[in-house]
Amino acid sequence: MSAIGMKEIQKTLLDIMEEINSNRTESFNELAYIYATSKSESYLRDKLAISLQKKYADWIIAREYVHPKSVGITDNHRFDIAVLEINNNIAEPLLIIELKTWYCHDISKEAVWSSLVNDQKRIDALSAKINRAITSIQIISFTHITNKEDDLHNGIIKYQTFINNDILQAKKKYPEAIDQYFSNRMHPQQHFIKIETEAGIYQNRKIKNYLYLFS
Repeated sequence: MSAIGMKEIQKTLLDIMEEINSNRTESFNELAYIYATSKSESYLRDKLAISLQKKYADWIIAREYVHPKSVGITDNHRFDIAVLEINNNIAEPLLIIELKTWYCHDISKEAVWSSLVNDQKRIDALSAKINRAITSIQIISFTHITNKEDDLHNGIIKYQTFINNDILQAKKKYPEAIDQYFSNRMHPQQHFIKIETEAGIYQNRKIKNYLYLFS
């Protein structure tokens, strides 16, 4: 069986979002709530891992995966999702999936790209240690809160002040600014797949999400 590719992950994510959105109302959207109020890696990670495990019973889909030889590679030796192949009662990674979430106003930070590069270095280091090719897919999510509400604050919407400043400045257009950010930094052989969600409602805020898949 071949390794899971970006197209399969894209389809799985779209299926997950369709299922979530089937329960939305005029005043509440679960995705909007999750993305607006906190970091959403674990929420999306768990749903993605469960969906993949249902599809691929012959593999182990591990969450918060730690390979014995990954300890000591860096301070962060856990991987969000690992697809493990079993041979002679030994489970070794075929694919590692890392997830990151940002707000759209973060796109001006070099840390966005650095996090992608650093995660790839961690995966490459493990691959070298176990002498085994490991495919990597990185999922980077951006949340765009599209209107300002004065009655909400940092305790409800995370980084509310930054979001309000971003809205007031209105210097960047999304997702165009995100596309350009990655295009300026990618190697010619690299590419990404983008998923754009419909605007969801939470506390009278319109919230959109853009997911970028890299491999």
